[in-house]
Amino acid sequence: MSKQLHLDVAQLTDVGRRRPHNEDNMAYVIPKDPQVMARKGALFIVADGMGGHAAGEVASEIAVDTVSTFYYQDESDDILVSLVRSIKRANTLIHQRAAENMSRSGMGTTCVVAILRGDMACIANVGDSRAYLVRRGQGKQVSQDHSWVEEQVRAGLLSQEQARSHAQRNVITRSLGTQPDVEVDIFTEKLEDGDTLVLCSDGLSGMVGDEELHSIVDQYVPRESVYRLIERANENGGADNITAIVVHVLETGAESPPIRYPVHVGGREASDEATAILGRVPSTPLGLSSHPNGEQVNGGMVQGSPSFQPVAIPRSPLGEAVAPRRKRSRLFYPLVTLLVLVVLIALGGGYMGWRQFFAPVDIDGNLNQATTLVNRAKAEMAGNPPAALNDLSSAQERLQVVQNGGSLNAAQQKRFDDLVRVEFTPAVQAAITNYNQQGKIYTLPCTTTTNAPINTGSTNTQAGNIGAIRGDKDKQFSYTLGDDHNLYRVDDQHSLVDLSKPAGDGAQYTSIFSTSQHLLALVALPGKNNSQVYSLNVLTAGADGKLTINQTNGLDSYTKNGQEPKLITAWENGSEHEVYVVLTSPNAQNQATILDFPLGPDHKLGKPRQKSISVSSNPIGIAAFPKGQLFLQYSDGSIQGLQFNSNQPASSVIVQHPIAAPLSIAAKDFTFKMAVPKAEGTGQNPAFLALPLPPSPRTTFMLSGMINNTPHLFIVDGMYYRVLDLQVAQTPSAATPTVTATDNGGTGGGVVSSAPVTMALNQQYASSSLLNLVRGVALDPKTPSTLYLTSAKDGAPTNLVMLDTSSKNSCGTS
Repeated sequence: MSKQLHLDVAQLTDVGRRRPHNEDNMAYVIPKDPQVMARKGALFIVADGMGGHAAGEVASEIAVDTVSTFYYQDESDDILVSLVRSIKRANTLIHQRAAENMSRSGMGTTCVVAILRGDMACIANVGDSRAYLVRRGQGKQVSQDHSWVEEQVRAGLLSQEQARSHAQRNVITRSLGTQPDVEVDIFTEKLEDGDTLVLCSDGLSGMVGDEELHSIVDQYVPRESVYRLIERANENGGADNITAIVVHVLETGAESPPIRYPVHVGGREASDEATAILGRVPSTPLGLSSHPNGEQVNGGMVQGSPSFQPVAIPRSPLGEAVAPRRKRSRLFYPLVTLLVLVVLIALGGGYMGWRQFFAPVDIDGNLNQATTLVNRAKAEMAGNPPAALNDLSSAQERLQVVQNGGSLNAAQQKRFDDLVRVEFTPAVQAAITNYNQQGKIYTLPCTTTTNAPINTGSTNTQAGNIGAIRGDKDKQFSYTLGDDHNLYRVDDQHSLVDLSKPAGDGAQYTSIFSTSQHLLALVALPGKNNSQVYSLNVLTAGADGKLTINQTNGLDSYTKNGQEPKLITAWENGSEHEVYVVLTSPNAQNQATILDFPLGPDHKLGKPRQKSISVSSNPIGIAAFPKGQLFLQYSDGSIQGLQFNSNQPASSVIVQHPIAAPLSIAAKDFTFKMAVPKAEGTGQNPAFLALPLPPSPRTTFMLSGMINNTPHLFIVDGMYYRVLDLQVAQTPSAATPTVTATDNGGTGGGVVSSAPVTMALNQQYASSSLLNLVRGVALDPKTPSTLYLTSAKDGAPTNLVMLDTSSKNSCGTS
């Protein structure tokens, strides 16, 4: 008996953050008639209208309604002929509607359509709405944008980075409805079990990078994927309407017959004769290629002039549509009846033969496979939690096939329920807990974690970086650098008070850092010929929290060659402090200068020492340890150690063991409706410390401090919503990664050596809610705690989070 195609589908649309209306439309059709499904397959469509609210929404609605209806009414048995005909019919109707009303002149829409039948996906697109295919964590764009910038990229005249920010990035070169005729591009892909197809408007693809999109749909079931995708697009700006359909292939159907490809797709209708048998086109591999390699029919270009003005529409409910049925010949039903009788006789007749014919999913076989995978995961759980999670993910796919595969008898239903409730779900929860324990991952909030909202009051500013110091009479005060470049005190009610501006007309605070008694601030002042004059201020607090500038140290002599102070940090040892300032210049991107100022008990800076270093990319973070040991983070994600007191160059930082990434869900929150989080084994060999930079506005921070008489390095990792707590390894591993001849520097603690700095992970704290967007970080001057200014998303209110880093007992790994 032939296999049947089984899918898990979700769709969602959102107006975004900048448009008043939503001009996107979407739909999918999964025929309930098995014969229609086998002959025509399931259809999915996304359309992005243009031409203003009154026109764009109409155009996209016509496209969705026409294509999803006409495709199933078309008599051709060639799905590509029917697909092209239906898109061309939509083009004709939109063009005619525009001609009837001058107010709708120029209206049009993009259109991306996918037909899934058996083990094949056929994708058609006009415009810049996209189709992606994700397979085993890797993905690619299947469709090809019909936009001006993408054509320049394909011609080698623009890079992808230039295209993303180009002024003409929204100009499309082909659309439905703007011309009497349209050319349609066709692509095909062979499907495999577990594949995921994503159709989306450019409101999603323009806001969420391809790698993040692939990662989200690979981690979550479709219903959660669409919500997370649209949430990410909104967090990144929500510049346009956002629409996504996510289709997960639980099980492919029987092998499809060779597809007939239209030789010419010009003209209003394609006839059956205008086709040629090309046979099956092999699926293109999923790799690093940015353009699809599938079979394609190319056509000319139609100029379009988009003008997006969308309308808020409610989120579409998930559902299943029944495709319209075309008229049958009078011999159809007798032939079907005869076929059914033959099958029933072959299967032994009766009800069970009928049921097996229309419910071809092997329920018991899938349950057996799921049971085997769960048992194997239990055996792997203690020693290899990532392997256990991956096996449990495969078991969940088998269980979903059973769940969606038709009615179960009483024994099968009981077996399914017991397997999910008694075996599978507890196993996933235990595997997550074991994974977190091995990776030293502690889920926030801990019992001692505090989280208080910041009240900005009438300041009309957003709290940014933070500093905390002790003032007179040992009182503690916290300060924040607002986005207006002024300092504010955070009072006991967490309100911003006591505005403090830097001295001088037009002066602005650009960066702050705190020691236990000092707030160190970099100041920029307008100079001659549009230049900037920079200084380093040392501020202290009185008993009332009011700030006093103890010293202003000019940096003019260090900025004459175009360098600007960008980063500041310090290390304190009793009353003695070392203050470090990093200067960079756009004119010398491979060079940086570090200044080391001694800061004495009189709150005065001494004459600095100066060190020039070579850099491979822009420094974005710095932290200091005792005796001149520095850590630098660069814009390429790498982290290096530098011994300021040595002539040795900076060297890569090594961690004794690779650091595991946090999972997407806590053990206690997992249910069968959620996708099992996937994990990769990290191994036990030493590795270089490097953190991928998160998408803007999320960022990373570095901070150092003494915890229980040991220097600790804290790194805020915006990509994985976590804080890493590292310290110098007590016994550096003999096995280290391969290091180039120039990679030799300090080992930490001020001991100069030819070996790189080796660090050990003490623990890591993770929370996608508390640490979603970290704006600033500081040490608490009285307790072994770290302070974080965080927001749920860009533009959202800011919270002050305090995390006790002295003990793990208050945090859980589940």
